[in-house]
Amino acid sequence: RETIERYVQEMGTLARKMVRAIALSLGLPSDSLDRYFEQPTTFLRLLHYPTQPQEEGLFGSAPHTDYGFITLLAQDNVGGLEVKNKAGDWVPAPPVPDSFVMNVGDILARWSN
Repeated sequence: RETIERYVQEMGTLARKMVRAIALSLGLPSDSLDRYFEQPTTFLRLLHYPTQPQEEGLFGSAPHTDYGFITLLAQDNVGGLEVKNKAGDWVPAPPVPDSFVMNVGDILARWSN
């Protein structure tokens, strides 16, 4: 339990740093979005998707957008994450060691237009 609680704490720290970097990338002061995250709504889900047959069009999780501001994903070395590119094609997001994937959520997409 202590390990998971520490992980949640560290991911919260990373998320706050990413929010500040996003503010800067939008041409805003780094702390301009802080007020929206004073009471963070952080969720940790430990998910494991069992191996599936390699069939065309088979999804482990239905295609979706993330409703929040950002989502931080830690991938394993198995992979399987796909993202939809601007052309509308699903392409693999291969795992990169010692890194996270950051998904732009619906709120950030709307705020940044």
